[in-house]
Order: sequence, then C-alpha cells, then structure tokens
Amino acid sequence: MPGKLKVKIVAGRHLPVMDRASDLTDAFVEVKFGNTTFKTDVYHKSLNPQWNSEWFKFEVDDEDLQDEPLQITVLDHDTYSANDAIGKVYIDIDPLLYTEAATVISGWFPIYDTIHGIRGEISVIVKVDLFNDLNRFRQSSCGVKFFCTTSIPKSYRAVVIHGFVEELVVNEDPEYQWIDRIRTPRASNEARQRLISLMSGELQRKIGLKVLEMRGNAVVGYLQCFDLEGESGLVVRAIGTACTLDKLSNPASLAPACNSPCKDIKEAPFIEDLNPNTHSSGPSTPLKNQTYSFSPSKSFSRQSSSSDTDLSLTPKTGMGSGSAGKDGGTFKTLLRQQTQSALEQREFPFFTLTSFPYGFLVHVGGVVSARSVKLLDRIHNPDEPETRDAWWAEIRQEIKSHARALGCHAVVGYSESTSICEEVCILSASGTAAVLNPKFLQESAADCCLDQRTEESSPTACSFCHIPYDELNMPFPAHLTYCYSCRKQKVPDVLFTTIDLPRDALVIGKGCLIQARLCRLKKKSQAEANATVISSLLPFMEYELHTQLMNKLKLKGMNALFGLRIQITVGESMLLGLASATGVYLSALPTPGGIQISGKTPSDGSNEQHMSHMQKKKK
Repeated sequence: MPGKLKVKIVAGRHLPVMDRASDLTDAFVEVKFGNTTFKTDVYHKSLNPQWNSEWFKFEVDDEDLQDEPLQITVLDHDTYSANDAIGKVYIDIDPLLYTEAATVISGWFPIYDTIHGIRGEISVIVKVDLFNDLNRFRQSSCGVKFFCTTSIPKSYRAVVIHGFVEELVVNEDPEYQWIDRIRTPRASNEARQRLISLMSGELQRKIGLKVLEMRGNAVVGYLQCFDLEGESGLVVRAIGTACTLDKLSNPASLAPACNSPCKDIKEAPFIEDLNPNTHSSGPSTPLKNQTYSFSPSKSFSRQSSSSDTDLSLTPKTGMGSGSAGKDGGTFKTLLRQQTQSALEQREFPFFTLTSFPYGFLVHVGGVVSARSVKLLDRIHNPDEPETRDAWWAEIRQEIKSHARALGCHAVVGYSESTSICEEVCILSASGTAAVLNPKFLQESAADCCLDQRTEESSPTACSFCHIPYDELNMPFPAHLTYCYSCRKQKVPDVLFTTIDLPRDALVIGKGCLIQARLCRLKKKSQAEANATVISSLLPFMEYELHTQLMNKLKLKGMNALFGLRIQITVGESMLLGLASATGVYLSALPTPGGIQISGKTPSDGSNEQHMSHMQKKKK
C-alpha cells in the first residue's frame, strides 16, 4: 500500500447535554475513512470526555487519500435505543501529502451538526506515512500544491507559468433523490455534505494530474465553485494557473516575487500636460507635485465589452500594434512572435492570476467578457459532464476571440461564474486581454535574445498602458494620445482591467471604490421564453453598468479601473447587476474629461438654473 493513515482521538470538550436525567453525555467517537470504521470506548457521564484512544490505522491508496475525507462522528451512547448523533468533523488529508509539508495535523476541531450547528470541540491527531509508489499508471497527484491566492506566494519563486487548468465533476444531488422523501433531514444534509467533500477531493486530484502532465508542481489562483442545479445534479468545477514554483531559502532577503501590497511610496515629479495637442480638462484644484506608486488589491485596463467587439477587425496574426512604430524595433517583433508561439500550444491561453512577477505583463488591451444563457432541462445526460464542458468551451473560445481582436494573445485575471434560477443558468466569464513576456512561459524560450537585449526588454512603468492593437485598425472607437510618461507610445483615454495594479505603476493621489448597480424587472415565464427574455436584457444591462462606471470614474477625476468584477444574478422576476472596481489616476493616461450635466426639460428656466448650479458645484 502506498499510504498509511493513523488517527488518534484524544479528548472532547463543551459537549451538549444528551441525557436529561443526569445533564451529562455518554460520548464515543466513530472514525471512518473509505469503507473502514473504528470506534472508541464510551466515556460515561461527562461533557468533557478524555478518550486517549489507541492509534487507528488505515492502509489505503494515495488516490483515496486525495479523494476521501476523514470522517469523525461523535455520538451519545444509548443502551435501549439508537445512538444519538452529536455532530461530525470532516478533515482533509491533502495538506499532509506534500513532500515538504508537515506529517501531522493535530488540534481542536469544532463538532458540527447540520441541524443544531456547532456542538463542542474534539482533539484529534492525524498522521500520514507515504511509501514510494512505483506504479506508472497511478491516478494520484500527490505533491501538487494548491494556492487560492491570485499572486505567486511570497515564499516561492515562479520558474515557469505554464497556463490554464480546469476540471468539472458532476453527480446526482442527494437532496433530489427518491430516498430523500423517507430519510431524516439530518441524514439528507450529511449525505450532501459528504458528497460535496468527495467531489471536491476528486476534482482537486484531477486538476493535479493535469498539472503533472504540464510538468508543473503547483496551482496558483485556484478557484472552486459549486453549481446547485436542482434535479439536473450537483456540479463542482474549478480553474487555476499551473506553475512550477521554487521554494526560496531566505524570502526576506530577496525581492518579492509578485506585486503584493507595498507600503513604500515612490515619488516622481508630477507630469503636467506633456502633449499640448491632446484635449484634456484637468481639475481646478492643483494636485500635489508627486506621483505615488502603490499596489492595491484591484487593478485596471481599457474596457472592451465582448458583445461590442467586431471580430472582422482582428488582425490575422493577432499581434498588430500601432504603438511599436517609433522604437518598434525588431526585438519587440521577435518578443511577440516567441510569446505567441509559446501560447499557441495551449488551447486557452488564460491565467487566473491578478498579480504578476515584474516584467510578466508587456501590454494590457482591456476587459473581455462573454455570457451565455442555458436551459438545464435541455441536458440530455445530466450525470455526464460533456454538455457542461461544451458550454464552457464555447464561452472560453469567445473570450479568446475577443482577446485576439484586441491584438493580444493571452487573458489574465480570468474568472468564471454562474447564476442559476430554476431551469435557467447564466454562464459568465471575464478577464483582461494582454501581451505577455515569453520568459515566464517556457524555461528557455527567450533566454538568448533577452540576455542580449536586457535593457530594451525591461518594461517601463508605463509600458502596460500602451495599446497592443493596431492604431489604424482599431477594434472599437477610442481616443488615443501619446503616453504622458514616455511620450513615445500611444495610450487610450481610459483603462478597464480585472487585474491588480502593477507594482511599478505611477499613480497620482489615492484610489477609491467605484461601484455600479442595476436592477431590471422581467416577466415571470418558463423554460425557453424565460431564457429568451434574459438573453435580450443582458447586453443592455452590461452596457449600462459600464456607462455608470465610466461616469463615476470621471466624477472622481480618475482614468483607470482595476480589479473589475461584474456579477449578474437572475431571479424569478428580476435581474440584478453589480460592478465593483478600484479607481485610480494613472499618470501615463490623459486627464479625464469633464461631465456636462443636462436636464430633460431644457426650456424650463428654473431647471436650467438648477443644472447650472450643479455644474458649478461639480467643478
């Protein structure tokens, strides 16, 4: 056997009263892993039992160690009737399966009951001994680390960022099984709880196998979601970015591997109107002659709605750039070609990271998004994942097409979400189109040319703002000006992104929350009619949300949004849209234009006077 799991039950405390006569409890514990169950002795008449059991040993495959949770059930012993359940504890064994991880989990765990909530605590010690596995057909992915953080952890260095990994697992929801009509609510809840835990472990193991196939050892930006589809089933899906990470021997002495929040403030002379031909209306109050560089948890880039992108304008190479004219250089062309070649090997060049190592981002194109409305009752085989996989493949392919229309070959800050109401499901995906540095995508792809042209390849603080698309063949209407920092490349008038603000970005002033909210009523209808109504409303809702964001951004005197998140929720009679981001003033972009306030009845003198007063107050 490739693994041995050992469990010891030490003690319990603060257990509930189960015997009304004595106001005490006769507690014992069942320890279950897979199909094997052990029991402790009954500790009579105590709310703080001391079991100090022997070591319960389970010999299992490492595949089971990843899939199965350790179940610890605390019960009250009854002599003449069935034992009463006090609560359960589920322990994930996966953290013990890493080669450099601790080999023991110990401590006090809350005992949870699905009906009554937390009912005391239990002290447990768990150990895992792994043996060498010589089976080349093994189906486990032990040793692959999972990080929910969307940046490279500080104690690690990213050797290679391989790319996008995803998986989806489907099963029948216990809440909708026929047996649910005759079993107790507690039994039904525990069946669903156990199934969710099993599916989560299976999903993580399958993603780990994909990472091993890509020769990686970690998943960063891991996002796991549960879709409760009712009678159609229970879906667990996850996405992440496969990486090869190296442990840093002394992280404190080295530069940070990612743009984590930084307290240091960089000062630079305030850059006033560098291009006199550029139209801009600055604030009447003079700004402090300093430019601050900081890293909030959200980031920004040029907005491009997926529904408005004209794919006929896409350059055949997807690499057109109107900003490479002045120093466009053979090197930049070679850099783009190498990056494109590295990413063409991937079906979906997506990255769930929002913070990146220095130099990873070359250019940012803007926000790309896609939405689709599906009917769950149209799934021919609800127990199989093929239909849902096809749905998400369509969404991802659309995102990829929009990124190419912006002259970009990758999507960063990528995320997926769903909203389900009865049989209608809205699938949403969004990210930021970008041009990446190939140095981080393959171990030796660009080493030769990067070493020769280190100075030219090093990105400037404003390079991510430069447009990646062709100025003469733009995919959408935009007002372009020369960069206010380097005065060499073209930049848009505003940037919308889903990523974090790059660590070296020059920012004037402080950032603030920008949020847009929208509600739309819809008629109650069923099946296809309901889906048609929702499909017709979605493009207008997204357009209005972006319009609100743009107006609020101008009111704040800012020109960029970072960390943009748009959530669409569907109900029986209403659609709700919520968009949130962090607004900042990037010194590389032009000063945001002013807003003209107008009323609905321009002939009304009092109304004109009120509008004029509001306009002056705004200034």
